[in-house]
Amino acid sequence: MKFFKQQNKIVKNILWLFFDKILRMSLGVLVSIYLAKYLGPTEYGELSFCVSFLYFFLVVSMLGMEPILVREITKSPSKTDEIISTSIVLRICSGFILFVVSVLTAFYLYGLSKFFFILIISFQLFFQAGDVFGSLFLAKVKSKYVVISKNVGFIISSILKLILIFLNVSLLTFAYAILIEFFIALLLLIYFFNKSEVEFKFSYFDTSLAKELLISSSPLILSSIFYVVYTKLDQVMIEFLSDSEQVGYYAVANKLSEVWFFIPTVVVNSFYSEIVALKNTNYKKFKDRILELMTLLSFLSVILILGFSLFSEVIITFLYGQEYASSVPIFNVHIWSCLIVFSAVVSGVWYVATDLQKYTFYRTGVGALVNVSLNFALIPLYGGLGAAYATLGAKILASYLMNLMNKKTREVFFLQTEGYINIFKIYPVILFSKRMIYNLKKQAND
Repeated sequence: MKFFKQQNKIVKNILWLFFDKILRMSLGVLVSIYLAKYLGPTEYGELSFCVSFLYFFLVVSMLGMEPILVREITKSPSKTDEIISTSIVLRICSGFILFVVSVLTAFYLYGLSKFFFILIISFQLFFQAGDVFGSLFLAKVKSKYVVISKNVGFIISSILKLILIFLNVSLLTFAYAILIEFFIALLLLIYFFNKSEVEFKFSYFDTSLAKELLISSSPLILSSIFYVVYTKLDQVMIEFLSDSEQVGYYAVANKLSEVWFFIPTVVVNSFYSEIVALKNTNYKKFKDRILELMTLLSFLSVILILGFSLFSEVIITFLYGQEYASSVPIFNVHIWSCLIVFSAVVSGVWYVATDLQKYTFYRTGVGALVNVSLNFALIPLYGGLGAAYATLGAKILASYLMNLMNKKTREVFFLQTEGYINIFKIYPVILFSKRMIYNLKKQAND
């Protein structure tokens, strides 16, 4: 009975996280459409740039701690008070330091033009300390508190943005709407935390524990920086090497193509435990499952790519207006990233199952370096379109070709390649689709 209760708890936890992704995806796209149409390409580009600029500092301020905190709280529940208190102090300190750095950097590089917007949204760096409470709830398999807190803030912020559009306010006012999302999330996380049995006190701060946490999370901090450079720095570089209007065009194309990135995660999570278990019991079946997933997700990505590429001009001009027509060629290039990203999620499972996850760090680092290099070369020539080509090229190299260059990862390269080839063979797709439906029905019955 206890086992079934625990399983039910885990399933509910997953459903809450899935709900979070769907809500943020759908409402986020809807609000971005109205916001982009209201502001126009230049001002929407300025807003997107400021958010991307701050994102780098936000990720660094998190100190890569979430997985470490979840692990430590689960491993040593008796030390939860000390772990939480020490982590919050560390996050407050990192938030303050990075707040100063972000604001001074913005003023030095961009003067007053974007300084006040970045100054306002930079207060997120203090509010994000509340994510430590979120790590506690994740460790206790109580994700609903995190989802509720963050989505209430997200919904209120989204409604406020729509109201501000109706009121015809200036660009700077939207900075407060962005900030309020994180402030409300912080208040709710504190509320739920106060109802728990865990206690936070500054006196619980433990210097030796702080050192242990920082040492444990240091590789994750570096990995997070690589990830931000790899995936988010493009809009900052477009602003630096081109102009805000190009950022606006790119932001629209990027939003519409990346909105589908949740699909492979949802599909892979349905088979994750089975695939990892097969690695040690039946390696041939393990490879077969990986290949089947590669084939299915590659097929789905091509359907998405071709479908949206054919009607991209109609979709973008209908949703965002004729003034965003320049986003169409950018989108038509950027959407091809789906093909690489979808199979890369499956290769990530292979990395974990074969205990080679450290190579994900290497490929993210290479992807970041290549992306920055290509951006410097292509953005001055082609603007946002150059950034789209840079992103696609970096993903192809880092998430696909790099697997060929290392003997230990060459197997997954061939599995990816076979998955791409199988796109032209409809039978493997039908076969795996049937197996997927069977698995989902079996999980529901169990």
